Amino acid sequence: MSLDLSDRITLHELLARLDHAVDAQDWDGYLSHFDPAAVMDPGFAPPVHGRDAIRDFLRASEGNTRGKRHVASNVYIDGAGDEAVAHSYLVVIEREDIPKVIATARIVDAFARRDGRWRVVRHQVAVDPGMFKAFQG
Repeated sequence: MSLDLSDRITLHELLARLDHAVDAQDWDGYLSHFDPAAVMDPGFAPPVHGRDAIRDFLRASEGNTRGKRHVASNVYIDGAGDEAVAHSYLVVIEREDIPKVIATARIVDAFARRDGRWRVVRHQVAVDPGMFKAFQG
């Protein structure tokens, strides 16, 4: 059975909550939506396994997220039953200095419904190739 409208809305809102938590550097709030054994693949570093390791990675990377606005767009979700995959584009905007786009990427989030609640089981970032060029320049 495919996902119903309620599941789709819940997952869209979950994606928004994740970006808001990153903007606030609320790592506990962010990770409350992750499965304990979740994997984060940031696209510019090796994958990180488990909530505690993901928390450590996020804290070590705080300088990259401080003062930024993370915006997910063009979201579509595939899934059935208790599994779903969300595809989105990420745009990161500077918000404490002159606003400008500072990063873009494709995001794939895999979700599983456990005990009636959707949780991220894998968060995968594919940084757009032009971003690496921008960092080199």
